[in-house]
This record gives sequence, C-alpha cells and structure tokens, in this order.
Amino acid sequence: MYGEAKSTGFDVKTIRTIVRLRKMEKHHRDEAEALLETYKQALGLD
Repeated sequence: MYGEAKSTGFDVKTIRTIVRLRKMEKHHRDEAEALLETYKQALGLD
C-alpha cells in the first residue's frame, strides 16, 4: 500500500503518521495535538 501511495506522489511518512493517529483513541489524539501546539507556540513556530 505504501509503495503504491509513494508512486502516485503521496508522502509515505505523512501517511504513516495519519495511520498511527487513527489508531489512537480520540482523547489521546486530542491530548497529543494540544501538546504539540503548546510546544510549537513556545518555539515560535506558529
């Protein structure tokens, strides 16, 4: 599946991240996204 996605122009690393996020329970995903947003703001990436 990943080889086919790559051959059609998709970024496999991003697809793997999406699959990993989909496996997480919603509250864990929300918590991880909030933490990432906090770190991004602290580093001036937003």
